[in-house]
Amino acid sequence: MDKFVDIHHHIVYGVDDGARSFEDMQKMLLRAASENVGDIICTSHGTPGGHPFPADAYIEHLAKGQAWADEQGLEIRLHNGCEILYTDASPRLLKEGHFPSLNDTWNVLVEFSPDAEFKRLCEAARMLGNVGFQVIFAHVERYSALRNFKNVQELREEYGVYMQMNSNTVTTKKGFFTDRWVRHMLDEGFIDCIGTDAHNTSSRPCSMKLCHEMLKARYGQDTADEMCGGFARNLLGL
Repeated sequence: MDKFVDIHHHIVYGVDDGARSFEDMQKMLLRAASENVGDIICTSHGTPGGHPFPADAYIEHLAKGQAWADEQGLEIRLHNGCEILYTDASPRLLKEGHFPSLNDTWNVLVEFSPDAEFKRLCEAARMLGNVGFQVIFAHVERYSALRNFKNVQELREEYGVYMQMNSNTVTTKKGFFTDRWVRHMLDEGFIDCIGTDAHNTSSRPCSMKLCHEMLKARYGQDTADEMCGGFARNLLGL
């Protein structure tokens, strides 16, 4: 694989708890380039029904970041997107275009509170699917309902949910039981794609190289490539 795809990255400055300034965005772009990331889906937070998405600032700042990357000769393409906190208003407001989908496709990255009940996860997949969206659950390692592998299988088989795991979950020890769960999720092929969920260059940086190396060592080149870029590239038409 020439370049990775980061499907989950809070790089657009001034719109959420990711990059705070244009300088922060520049540093994050440089970091992503050093991690061999070629495409970034700019998934700023959105809460349908909670507050409007800051579309004007988001579009302006994304374009400014892309222009700077081009000026610096960075081989990085920025694509619009959003990390949606699922609410009852999400299906309607997403369909009406009030929040951006991933690269203007019918794919959406969805998050929940860590203690969300399994029925709520199923409801999100069903309701978003009913209005035409393919659902990707963000950082699935956070949800207590998914510690039950039967629930994971049901979401994938009955609702067609794709699952994203954060790169640092693969590369960092989280404790015996969590590490065992992560290994099983990967061994069973339940994780479709890796994202960094980067928010800055210090405490939550973009980190793809080590994750890809570790996946390659355990599952082979093809699987590592697919999870770190191939899946997202094909799904989103990059």
